[in-house]
Amino acid sequence: MEIRTDEKIINYIKKKIKNSHNIVAVLGIEMLVEGGGCDLDSDSENYRVEEEYGFCPEDMLSTSFFNAKVEKFYRFYKKEILGMQQHSTAAYDALLKLQKQGKLSAVISQNFHGIPQGVHLSNVIELNGSINVNQCPHCDKDFNIQYIIDSRGIPHCDHCKVAIRPGIRLIGERVDSELMTQAAMACDAADVLLILGKNMYNDRLEYSSAPEHEQLKVLFSKNEFERNSKVDFIIRDDIYKFLPLIID
Repeated sequence: MEIRTDEKIINYIKKKIKNSHNIVAVLGIEMLVEGGGCDLDSDSENYRVEEEYGFCPEDMLSTSFFNAKVEKFYRFYKKEILGMQQHSTAAYDALLKLQKQGKLSAVISQNFHGIPQGVHLSNVIELNGSINVNQCPHCDKDFNIQYIIDSRGIPHCDHCKVAIRPGIRLIGERVDSELMTQAAMACDAADVLLILGKNMYNDRLEYSSAPEHEQLKVLFSKNEFERNSKVDFIIRDDIYKFLPLIID
């Protein structure tokens, strides 16, 4: 298994994790991609989506687009977002191992898809909402994801007959303040912060730059141009290959 990261760095991070009592993992796009999803923000996906739908993903995942073109929104959403097949990877196995050891205090998901089915992680903060949450904007009735998938065209509330609102944070909407507070507090309290890929919105959670205790921040990014002064290390390797190496 080919690993680009220097062995000294691997051993240093491994030692820090071994001595840690409070680790927080922030799940980004790379975790979704490694689990079978795709990065709709990539150049190739942007081009493909715009060719097929006439709009880029960023436009169609906005509040204004949902309000003005809900039928086109759901045509895109059901195929491109709900159609992604996500599975577990060795990276999730590594996180489960940390949880079993009592070291993993929180998991912050920045993706719509959350945690793959069958992976039972505790204290998951879904910062940008979830595809599994859907609600009528009038009567607040909840609908499961299968109801959305099985609907023809726009999924409507069976009581109010209005378009159901997906439980994801659309572009143009603020992050839920309570969730952001929970995530920020978890990050501040961590002695090891594993940032497992980029935020789908490119508006990163602001990690504490000066916590009251020593903190190791490790960012996983395939972007060769990524330069981040707020982290200690940037790892270019696949997350599913690297995480098992640093967890005993």
